[in-house]
Amino acid sequence: MLAIILKDLRFYTNSRKYRRIHLLILCVLTLLLFVTAVEFYAQRRTGNPITLGQQVYTLFIIALFIFQFWVPRHAVEALCLERTSHPHLPGDSANAALLKLTPIAAWKILAGKLGAVVLWTIWSIWLAIPLLALSSYIGGLTISQLLKCGVVILGSCLFFALIGIGCALWCSPISAKGISYSVALAITFLPLLPISPFVDIPMLEAISPLCALLSIIGSGGTYLWVWNICLFAVLFLLLFPILAMKLR
Repeated sequence: MLAIILKDLRFYTNSRKYRRIHLLILCVLTLLLFVTAVEFYAQRRTGNPITLGQQVYTLFIIALFIFQFWVPRHAVEALCLERTSHPHLPGDSANAALLKLTPIAAWKILAGKLGAVVLWTIWSIWLAIPLLALSSYIGGLTISQLLKCGVVILGSCLFFALIGIGCALWCSPISAKGISYSVALAITFLPLLPISPFVDIPMLEAISPLCALLSIIGSGGTYLWVWNICLFAVLFLLLFPILAMKLR
């Protein structure tokens, strides 16, 4: 399993595509932080600066979460990387042939793929830590709020990666990307709509990681983010054995 993680991480590190994605995400987040800070302070030169800082970092955390929507596509590509044809050999790639010959259990292969995708995504979030460190200087979110937001983003990242790999096991790469994105968008934004049953049952908001992030930022004393993590953990434990059996 560790060998699969290291192999994929080495591939991502040597890939210009993934390095450019990291650079693009960091540049956009940096630009967003400073533009929103300047805009909010220009509009309200008087007032409580702590409120302005919270507004700036609310948008920043939401943008950081939205950038994680590339995880399902990344997960689909991680699995299809082993299936694509080798440029000089017919059929499966050399990596897929080696995995079939090795005595590695299916669940270890699945865990290795998930681990590589999640670790690479965590690295992209880690690059934004200097920007998050500015929160205490402009009266933004507290350290505990940032840590809670990080846990929610990490949980959603892991679950979105599982969805992407699950779709890739049953569908073609193009269909898998479309289905995984549809599921991720539905989970995130449907609970925000004023429709039944989400209006009638407020606890259904725990399905959406975005609702969990907003509850943390709002400082309402709610534990919606805990319910969101627990729900994703239960779904992960239910889906992981099914995908591992499909991977055999």
